Amino acid sequence: MSDKIIIFDLGNVIFKFDLFRFIKLYIKKVPDDKKITDFNALSPNCLKTAQLYETGDISSLDFYDQLAKEMHYTGTYNEFAVVWNNIFELIPETVDVIASLSGRYHLGILSNTNELHFNFLKERYPQVFSLFDKIFLSYEMRLRKPDREIFENVIKHYNVLPSKIFFSDDLERNIHAAQETGIKAYVYTNTMELVKQLKQEQIEI
Repeated sequence: MSDKIIIFDLGNVIFKFDLFRFIKLYIKKVPDDKKITDFNALSPNCLKTAQLYETGDISSLDFYDQLAKEMHYTGTYNEFAVVWNNIFELIPETVDVIASLSGRYHLGILSNTNELHFNFLKERYPQVFSLFDKIFLSYEMRLRKPDREIFENVIKHYNVLPSKIFFSDDLERNIHAAQETGIKAYVYTNTMELVKQLKQEQIEI
């Protein structure tokens, strides 16, 4: 096995996600005079609550309670969990590339995510997660990208030079933060571009 390490983000790299799909279902349990259809109209408190959930500072139940209160949601926790998770769609082309790398390289996931989303994805797509040797999750690490410390923890885990690590993420701010630590990081735009980036780092598909 090669000593190179290849790490992928989850959202918009392995799985597309559409938060507006969540909003469409969520507002069915919101009084008409309280409905919000645009994420830009959400209060800063909602965004802060989501970030706290992604860093494991609040539980899934606390997240539901706080978001339901802020957005006037009247559904149960179980109803909320269904609509909260109903936002993902697999990107099969990326998974095909990952499958071609599996067993020849050390493969990892580094994702800003939360307990409900990750458990849902792992249960629905076990064949995808079986391709990876290591999974780094923000809510378990108590850190979020683009915090420098989260990348430093990844480097420390593998105990290699940062230049031995290839990282693909859809957000430029996360890529810049990773690059500042010496990781070979690239913005993911599509699978074809990903293949070019891997080849640029002498990683055989």
